[in-house]
Amino acid sequence: MGRVAPLVVVGLMCTAAIVMAKDQPMVASGYDMSCEGIIRAVGSPLRATSPSGGYSLSIEPLRGDFHEMDVALVLSSPGTPDVRLPRQTGNAFFVTDDGHVVTIATTHAMGEPSRVRVLDGTGRTLHTRSVSRLSDATMATDGARLIYRSQHGIVAMSLTDYSDVRYPQLDVFAAGPANHLVGVRDGSELIVYRDTNRLLSLPLEERPRCLAFSENGVQVYMLTKSTIERVEVASAERRTLFTADAHTELRDMKLSDGNLIVGFRRVAEDTVSGGLLILAPDGRLTGIQAGPTRSIPVSVDRSRGRHEPIPWPLQPNSQHPVGNTYGEYQNYGSSYLHPGVDIMGDPGQPLYAVADGVVKAIITTSGEWHWRIATGEPGSGTSTGYLYAHVDEPTIAVNVGDPVVAGQYLGDLVDWPVYGFTHVHFARIEDSGSQWYGNWLCTDNPHLDLPNQSESEAPLFEPAVGNDLLAFCENQTSSYMLPTAIEGEVDIIAHIGDTIETDWVCTVQEIRYTIYPAGSPSSPIVDNKLAIFFDMALDTYQGGPIDPFLVDLLYKQDSTCRTSGDYDTREFFHILTNSDGDQNYEQSDQWEAWDTSALPDADYVVRVTATDVAGNVVADSMVVTTDNGNPTSVEIAEQDASIALWSRPNPAPSRTEIVFSLPATGHATLSVYDLSGKLVRRLLASEFPRGFHSVKWDGRDENGARVPSGVFFTTLVTRAGTKAESLVLIR
Repeated sequence: MGRVAPLVVVGLMCTAAIVMAKDQPMVASGYDMSCEGIIRAVGSPLRATSPSGGYSLSIEPLRGDFHEMDVALVLSSPGTPDVRLPRQTGNAFFVTDDGHVVTIATTHAMGEPSRVRVLDGTGRTLHTRSVSRLSDATMATDGARLIYRSQHGIVAMSLTDYSDVRYPQLDVFAAGPANHLVGVRDGSELIVYRDTNRLLSLPLEERPRCLAFSENGVQVYMLTKSTIERVEVASAERRTLFTADAHTELRDMKLSDGNLIVGFRRVAEDTVSGGLLILAPDGRLTGIQAGPTRSIPVSVDRSRGRHEPIPWPLQPNSQHPVGNTYGEYQNYGSSYLHPGVDIMGDPGQPLYAVADGVVKAIITTSGEWHWRIATGEPGSGTSTGYLYAHVDEPTIAVNVGDPVVAGQYLGDLVDWPVYGFTHVHFARIEDSGSQWYGNWLCTDNPHLDLPNQSESEAPLFEPAVGNDLLAFCENQTSSYMLPTAIEGEVDIIAHIGDTIETDWVCTVQEIRYTIYPAGSPSSPIVDNKLAIFFDMALDTYQGGPIDPFLVDLLYKQDSTCRTSGDYDTREFFHILTNSDGDQNYEQSDQWEAWDTSALPDADYVVRVTATDVAGNVVADSMVVTTDNGNPTSVEIAEQDASIALWSRPNPAPSRTEIVFSLPATGHATLSVYDLSGKLVRRLLASEFPRGFHSVKWDGRDENGARVPSGVFFTTLVTRAGTKAESLVLIR
C-alpha cells in the first residue's frame, strides 16, 4: 500500500468552546469554524508562505500514486516574475525568507527514510538528505532552520550551511528565532536551548499540550488543558495569562500576528461546542469567535437489528468489485467516513432496485455525475430505504412518487470522469416526508446483507511505524512510545487495509485484539476485545456530529500514523483501544485505553485479528515490554508467594482497573465492600489460571446504581488466602 502524507496545512485543529462574552467583538475574518467546532486557520493547503511573508509558494498537484505526490511549484515574490519549478516530489513544502524551497517526501509506512531537499529559486538542488522516521517538521519563526523529529531525537537543520544541532527526544517542541528551541522532556521538565546551551530548565507539574515562542524569542508560551502561561526566558518568571473554567478544555494554540489564537472545547451533558479565544501577548482578551453547538452521539441505536439479505444492485446477484467500503476514512479536502459502499461497474451498466418501495428523491449534488435515486417506504412518516448514486440522468426510468419493486430497472451507471472509477454508491438511509431532499441518515452497513460474497483475499497488515507491526502512544495524544518502554494508559494503532476484487485499498469490516503475558496465551489480560465493527449510523449527509466524532475516534491522523483516503493514497491507521468492546460508539470510548500502569514490568504479546466483510481473516502479533517501574512478576512472586492485588488509578474518579495475580490455578472471588463491611459489588467468582488478571469496576453497585464518593475495600479470596486493598472513589 505505501503512504503519501497530505499536503501540509498550517492552522488550528481543535474542538473547542466558549460562550460569547457580552459586547465582545467577533474575531476578524481569517478563521473558519465548521460542525462540532472544528477550527482551521483559513488558507489554501496548496500554498506556503515564508515567515516574513516575502515569498509564497503555490503547490499544484499533478498526480499521486501509492508512494509519493508529484507537484508543480510556483515561487512568487512581490515585484519579481513568478518562477515555476516543474514536477517536484514531496508531501510537505516550506519556503524561506531568501526564496529557498524545502521539500519533504515520505515514501511509505515501511520505515524507508524520508527525503529532504533544499532548492534554490530556480529549482537547483542545494542540499539533500535521508532521515529515518521523520515527523513533525516545522520552520523556526525566523525561517533560518528546519526542525523535525527523527528516529533518534530532535534535529535543527540550518538552512544556510545545512549543519545540524541535535537534541534529545522531546514530548513537544517549538523553534524560535536566533537558534532558540523549547521543549518538554519526560513530561516534567521545560527546557529552553540556544544552540545546545541550556538557557532555562523548569520543573513542570503538568505536561503542556502546545508551546510557542514570542516573536522576539524572549518569552515562551505554554498551553495545558486548563491554563496558558508565559515564561520569561531570562528570569524564569512564570505568569498565568488565562485559566479555563472546569467545563472548558484548551486544545491548541498558535501565535499569529503577535496574538495568541487558542482553541477550546466545552462538553456538556449531551452537547459539544467550539470556539477561538484571541489574546494579546500580555494576556488581554481581544476577541472571541464562538462556534456552533452540536449534540453528542451518546450511543448508536441498535434497535433496528439486522435486515434480511438483499440482492446486489448490479447484476449478476453475486460478488462485484468494491472501491470503497462503509465507514472508510476519506479526505478530498476534509475528512469523513464513507457513508455507503461503492460497487464498481461499467459505464452504462444497468442498475436495479434491491427492495420494494416508493421513489422519494431524484436529485443531483454536483452536475451530471452525481444524480441519485432514493427509495423508501410509502407515506410521509419516517422510513428506511436505499440510495443509488451516480446514475446517468437521461437513463433514469422512474419519477418521485413512483412505486418500485425489487429487481426493477432504475437507470444506468454514469461514466465516472476520474480514474475510471465508475460505480454505484449504495447506502441504506432513513428520512421523513413523502419526498426527500438529501438530508438523510445512513442507518447501517448494507454491505453485510449482500449475498454470494465469494472474494477470498484476506486483509493485509502493514507496519504502523518503522518496521513495527503496531504503534503505541499515550492515550489521546501523539506522544509515541518505544515498544520496549510501554507505560501508563496506551492507545494501540494498527495499519490495516483490504482489497475486494480490485486494486483499490479499503478498510476492513472488523478488528479485535488480545493481550497476554508472553508465554501465557491462556491467561489474557485483554481477551478478544472488539475494537471496530463498521455497522454504525452515519450522519455524513446531514452534517451532524456523529461523523466527525467517529473520524477522530476510530482513525489516527497525525504525522506518525497519518490516515489518508483518496484516489491516490489509502492508508488506514485504526485506533484499537478507543472502544469499550461493544458496537456502540460514545463519548466515553475516546478515553478507553490499555492501562499498563498496574501491570508488572514484563513482556506482553498484542495479537490483532482483522476480518473483512466476506469473512476472510488475518491475524498478527507483536511483543512489547511495559516499563512503569513496577516489580516484575518474578519479584512479586518473591515478595508474596500467595497472591497480589492492585487498584489503579487510586484514588479513582469514576472507574478503576483491579489487577490481581495467582500463584497457581484455582478459584478466586473478587468483591468490593464499603467501610461498614457491606457488599457493594461482586466483580467475579470463577476458576482462573496461574498468572495475572484484571477487571474494571465502573463505580456501580450490584443494582447498577452509582455509589457515592468514599473509601472502599477490594477483597480477593483464593485458596492461597485473602488479600484486601483500600480504594478511594472520588466523584
